[in-house]
Amino acid sequence: MTPSVSPPPPPVPPDAGVAGTPGGATMVAMGQARSVVAQLNETLNAHDVAGGRRLYAADALLVTAQGRRLDLDGIDAMVSVTLRAFPDLRMTVQRWVEDGEVVVTEEVMEGTHRGEFAGMAPTGRRVNLPMVHVTRVVEGRIVERVAYHDTAGIVRQLTGDQPG
Repeated sequence: MTPSVSPPPPPVPPDAGVAGTPGGATMVAMGQARSVVAQLNETLNAHDVAGGRRLYAADALLVTAQGRRLDLDGIDAMVSVTLRAFPDLRMTVQRWVEDGEVVVTEEVMEGTHRGEFAGMAPTGRRVNLPMVHVTRVVEGRIVERVAYHDTAGIVRQLTGDQPG
């Protein structure tokens, strides 16, 4: 008996987003979610906290690398403290992965420690902190953003305590 072989499914057009997925997922135009995340990074690099806030949904789920959940006021406060501590802060996206309404970015935060941070007086040291963000965008607004990075790594760089 010869096994039957089904023909492969037709190719999915590149602009199909997530249409036709089980559970009625929201259709997102390719690039729309990435565009919103790119705008968020532009606001961070411009040190425009209010501009960044406008990109989030009012009830967005925001989770820090330490696992704390923040509301919009909390994320504003965290970004403001970080910008005061690193007034030349720059975020650079090194890799983008987009799947419908979800964008994963591999980024590097760089800056010079010129203000108090984590209870530490300014050291004048440059920091380079790799991180990953998983961001979900629905209807042009960020509804979820989770950060992953080595939180102790920034302290090690500021104290000069590098692992041997």
